[in-house]
Amino acid sequence: MARQLARGMGSFFKDCDCARPTRCLHPYTIRFRNGVGKQLEEGGFATQDEAIDRLIEVYAEKKRTEPSVAEARRELGQQTVAEFARQWLRRQRRMTVYSTGEHVSSSINVHIVPRLRSRKLISVTPMVVERFLDDLEADGVGRGNQVNILRALKAILRDAYEKGGRWLMTR
Repeated sequence: MARQLARGMGSFFKDCDCARPTRCLHPYTIRFRNGVGKQLEEGGFATQDEAIDRLIEVYAEKKRTEPSVAEARRELGQQTVAEFARQWLRRQRRMTVYSTGEHVSSSINVHIVPRLRSRKLISVTPMVVERFLDDLEADGVGRGNQVNILRALKAILRDAYEKGGRWLMTR
């Protein structure tokens, strides 16, 4: 029995060239817009019913979200990495100015901001972080320093996630 999806819920499909795609063993992929309006895809669904159930779940979550929360998430996603990193650094009260604070501030100002300055938070993906690390390595930044820089970047992105940037973990 085929189930109908409401308009705007998203779509599901198989990304294959089989003669009878409904009977082949390739997994289904779903495409939908998340709460901040970005189009996403998730794959690996064995049946149409699994794909439809996931679309219904995503749609219900989007509908449960308050409009003010959705707007705050949209605004957060439009901030650049540089803007958010500077705000994040000002909010860090646990860091002592003379040691940890200076190292983290240096990581942000010397490495993170110059490379990711104009990138919007919503566009930070695992591939972006991987390229960022490759650039650090290509520029001759030592392994230990790379770890510290990545730790600072992860803390910034984790804070964005906790503030409503759920799109950061949906990829």
